[in-house]
Amino acid sequence: MEISVIVPLFNAEKYIEECLNSLLAQTIIGHTEVIVVDDHGEDCSIEIVKRIISEHQYGKHIKLISTTQNSGAWAARNLGLELARGQYIGFCDADDWVEPNMYENLYREAEKTEADWAYCLGQKDYQDTDEESEVLEQEVDESCVMKDEVKRRMFVNGVSYFWTAIYSKRFLKTNHIRFPEGKFAEDSYFWWMAVMYSRRLGVVNSVGYHYRIQPNSVSQRLDETKAEIKQMIYSKLIKYFKGKGLYRLYQSELDWLYLRKGYMIPLEIEAIGKEKPDFKRIWKQRSEDEVSLNNIYLIRNIATLMRICAFRLFPSLMVRLLKKENEK
Repeated sequence: MEISVIVPLFNAEKYIEECLNSLLAQTIIGHTEVIVVDDHGEDCSIEIVKRIISEHQYGKHIKLISTTQNSGAWAARNLGLELARGQYIGFCDADDWVEPNMYENLYREAEKTEADWAYCLGQKDYQDTDEESEVLEQEVDESCVMKDEVKRRMFVNGVSYFWTAIYSKRFLKTNHIRFPEGKFAEDSYFWWMAVMYSRRLGVVNSVGYHYRIQPNSVSQRLDETKAEIKQMIYSKLIKYFKGKGLYRLYQSELDWLYLRKGYMIPLEIEAIGKEKPDFKRIWKQRSEDEVSLNNIYLIRNIATLMRICAFRLFPSLMVRLLKKENEK
């Protein structure tokens, strides 16, 4: 078995059939297993999956398993990882879909370059809006050896589109790369771990994955705990790298990653999502994580620096501005 694709399933009855049909239409389907992990939703998703298994000509390639109770996508993906038989592991969300040659292209690239993981381009497809589709590009645009300078560029400018890739199962197991508990940003933790530990990276410069943007999806909704969880995930990442002696090698870049994703974004989420934002908690956590604002990348990025300063000096004004901006 060359590839295992893990699909967490929770309340996706509107899209799961399109998702699975795209996976079963893969040009490498004869060497692919699709692991659907039921996370105990409340709609008819599971019945649709069972029908596809029984009626589709390639339905036997779907393996249906279940979490013991509703736990979230992180737990469903980790369970899929435990049972996957493929040489490479891919992930697809139940409301997304993929091009027919995506996994074959990634597999051939990974094999050719002896990569720990290989990614293709993704595309945001906006649902129920007039916004045009947007290609999701990465900082690294060709296969390469993951030297220090490459990793630094990815920590500074990369984005964690983890579902556009396949990962060597041996690579994930050797480096103990799994998804941490959390409703948000747990996929980012997984992706940045892959960046840190990889030796070779394969790149397919064509769109393979279609990421459906829904206004009411979990990833798009503002949740009262979202800011706290997102900061917690990046705090966990920094602490892990410190504990493994890897932090000092990329300190400026990892601090900038934290400031962008684990500090600035939580500040904005807190401002928009709560009637009484708790900025002090976010400032305190950054201080406890020992991530300094005296960062070369922050100094170069005047816009981000000014926004952070505005949050410290004029928090009430920032709340009003961001809430007004979010209403548009």
